[in-house]
Amino acid sequence: MIDPYIAVALQTTVRHVTHRDEVIVNLNHIGSMIDLVTHICSLELPVRLICLGEGAIQGFVDEIINMSPPEYAEKMATTLPGPETDFLAAKAKEKGCFIMGQLKVNLPEYPERFFNAIFILDPNGELIYTHYKNIVLFVEHSTTPHDVYDQWVAQHGDGLDAFFPVAKTEIGNIAGSVGVEGAFPECYRAFALNGAEIFYRASLPEPWVSRGIFELQNRARAVDNTAYMVAPNTGSLIMPNPDYPAPTVIGGALGGRSSIVDYKGHVLASNQIVDDCYVAAEINIEALRHYREQAKFQNWIPYLRSEIFRHMFDEPIWPKNLPNMKHEDAEVVFRESVEKLQKRGTYTPKSTT
Repeated sequence: MIDPYIAVALQTTVRHVTHRDEVIVNLNHIGSMIDLVTHICSLELPVRLICLGEGAIQGFVDEIINMSPPEYAEKMATTLPGPETDFLAAKAKEKGCFIMGQLKVNLPEYPERFFNAIFILDPNGELIYTHYKNIVLFVEHSTTPHDVYDQWVAQHGDGLDAFFPVAKTEIGNIAGSVGVEGAFPECYRAFALNGAEIFYRASLPEPWVSRGIFELQNRARAVDNTAYMVAPNTGSLIMPNPDYPAPTVIGGALGGRSSIVDYKGHVLASNQIVDDCYVAAEINIEALRHYREQAKFQNWIPYLRSEIFRHMFDEPIWPKNLPNMKHEDAEVVFRESVEKLQKRGTYTPKSTT
């Protein structure tokens, strides 16, 4: 039996860094916040899961300055395990909890590329889960498994585990991704069909947070799949300013408003803060499992008629096996994909008169 416990969505300020040696400033900040939240939240129930926002460790330098993938792979990307996860592993062991987060990493099989990876560290400090982001926005320069599809399938197969793995742990089955991948219901349905009970989704920037998109998507992913959602965003962004004696602090750049949602779509905890903060809520896996077994409404996966959906994705849209790209290169692929959708009749072109 899994006793109820506390999960924490940790929302941290991100200090802009341009080299992997500089990430220690963000790690120290995260470590201090972990010390605080485990002290306070454990007054209620044990803290067993802490989730970090996307970019909390490395920031977003590749996107902000349009850094080329080979340059980012050389200067910023790390490995799993690596110094960053070693730091967090010590915290996981000290606090007796699981820590989930995101890092951009190199894989030796793919030179001059880097991947956006989601990881989980267990209370023994062991790396027990890695998911590589499958869908990225055109301004993101990380490679996805789809970009190297043929090689990826040859190495990992083409089943759900190859693209949507789930960690089966003592506190429940956990999986998830970051950023725009959370905008695709198919991704989180795939995690759910592979056994996930707790979703992770971080983060989304402004203005899509204050418009309600972040919360809307996270609640939908939870209720559609009868799963918890832990959704940490990141807080303020601190950028160096060579023309001013103090750095530039953009308080609302990364949106904030972290939340935790239950398997019925209810928001258990949320905030309206865009700075350093956290939200915490009780996770009851046994109650979720009971609900999945018994509920005949708002428990949708048993009703799936999978055969009728099979042909939705017969025709490819975004091409696989792509080279490294910067903003301007991905813009070309995006435009070609839109034109393809118009020719297929999926999109109707705007009027020219």
